[in-house]
Amino acid sequence: MSVALLASLFGRMSLLSVALWSSLAISTIALLVLMRTRWGQQRPTHRYALLSVVAHLLLICVATTIHFAVSPAGNGPEPVQVRMVMRSRPEQVEVDEQPETPPETPEVDAPEPETAQDSPSDGAAVPQEPSAALPLPTELLQPDPTAAAPQPSQQAPLVAPPLPSLASVEPAPVAAETVPVERLVAVEPASEPTEPHAEPPPPNPQPASPQKPAPAALSSREGEERVRLIREEGGDSFTEDAVAMALAWLATAQSPDGRWDADRWSAGRERREILGHSRTGVGLNADTAMTSLALLTLMGAGHTHLEGPFAEVLRDGLSYLMRTQGADGNLFGAASPYAQTYCHSMATFALAEAYALTGDKRLEPAVRHAVAFLVSRQDHSGGGWRYQAGRPGDTSQMGWIVMALRSAELADIAIPPNAWDGIERFLQSTQRGRAGGQASYMPSSPPSHSMTAESFYCRQILGKPIAGPTSIEAVDTILREPPGEGRTNFYAWYYGTLALHHNRRESTSAGNAWRQWNDALKRTLVASQVTEGVNKGSWSPNSVWGGCGGRVYTTALAAMCLEVYYRYDPDQLVRDPWIAARGYPAQFR
Repeated sequence: MSVALLASLFGRMSLLSVALWSSLAISTIALLVLMRTRWGQQRPTHRYALLSVVAHLLLICVATTIHFAVSPAGNGPEPVQVRMVMRSRPEQVEVDEQPETPPETPEVDAPEPETAQDSPSDGAAVPQEPSAALPLPTELLQPDPTAAAPQPSQQAPLVAPPLPSLASVEPAPVAAETVPVERLVAVEPASEPTEPHAEPPPPNPQPASPQKPAPAALSSREGEERVRLIREEGGDSFTEDAVAMALAWLATAQSPDGRWDADRWSAGRERREILGHSRTGVGLNADTAMTSLALLTLMGAGHTHLEGPFAEVLRDGLSYLMRTQGADGNLFGAASPYAQTYCHSMATFALAEAYALTGDKRLEPAVRHAVAFLVSRQDHSGGGWRYQAGRPGDTSQMGWIVMALRSAELADIAIPPNAWDGIERFLQSTQRGRAGGQASYMPSSPPSHSMTAESFYCRQILGKPIAGPTSIEAVDTILREPPGEGRTNFYAWYYGTLALHHNRRESTSAGNAWRQWNDALKRTLVASQVTEGVNKGSWSPNSVWGGCGGRVYTTALAAMCLEVYYRYDPDQLVRDPWIAARGYPAQFR
């Protein structure tokens, strides 16, 4: 290498680089010399140390020769602009300006059912739930913000379309909603769909008759009177939130043809014996009963088919009941013989209450036909009702029948006095206990808790005084099995709630009994309501009669228990308006 080349190379190097490379050269020469001498061969650690120094110097020297790119000072290059160009630009087409019309709502097939559960399966869609109950003043209630608020898919018109006439309307065909369900498992009955049906478009609205004021017995369901009763009778924001969620679930559970499908919501799944009798298949086709219970729950919270967020839901349900009515006035539809009287009395109850609430004359013919059919099936000897016309009755039928007949009276439809006399005669025949405060299923049966509660309420509606010892025995019997103790029994809780609430003003002990029962009721029902998933707002059908009635049955009964504070107000002046007329003047009905 020539001197000129070395001078040129070192001239372009920094002083640090020259020093490092020089040190590397000296260290390398020293290492070579050390390896050749005896002294170096006898001390290998010295050689290794010097070798390490040489290696590190080599790395440092190489590192000094690497130059890193840095951005030059200044504003840098100008930004690059990119434009996306289509292969071919669509031609501009001139059109006449016309108002757009929304596309027609597509038909939606019914969902396949899935295994019933209180929480949704992975990926299950949670249904939108419509606005529920009437808002209450904030100083009384502070509803849970998670409670369902009704947002119907289509705004229900405030003016109701006409309900179908009895002669001209045939039942609408119903799409298949379920597949065969496997045998009931031990814990949870039945399979249920996990998504609600899409609601069909509402019919063209037509004017309806103005809504008349509700009778005194039904006037406490809205406004300031409702708020007062909730405050005074033991309700609170938790009970109202529970009712709101129940109404929202019931609205989404309705089928497109207006019914609440019993089979779809797990009715008729019971495979065990109840009270010593097989109940296999009972309730499977009890669609009119489930529809009626849902309607009664919605109306119990102050809603009608003429206005409000649930008007369309109620209209569709009432129309379904009227379409199913037979020429003889029956409303049991396709129910089995063992369920027919239950179905008919519940449906009569729902139609009569809707008529009493609104005065809608389109309902009157159906109510009159239904009442006439019901009265014709009474056992004129014993005074009760059973599965077939004229057969000796049982107490389990009596509660729905008494409330159906009384609702018809509130709508100014007279009930023959001998029908009430027969009811009184039958209830006397089933009295049990030392003071006659207990009741049995049939005159030859032993007393039971649920029959005592149902009979006690029916006797209150009849209006005749109940002796003190008799009333005390009935109350004590009901309190032996309060909500939350033993197996869930919505049926017994429903009648126990009505009876003890109606009786609460009779004495101090009666008031204490109501508060004790109500505390247990609220605690149990609020805690057991489903609070998430597609069944949010409902109650599980895993109960004494839930395998027969299904989820609509349990949800409706539980919600009506929590509506008790304002659903029927027995504290009116002159006389209790919820007591059967039995020949009283019309102004007292």
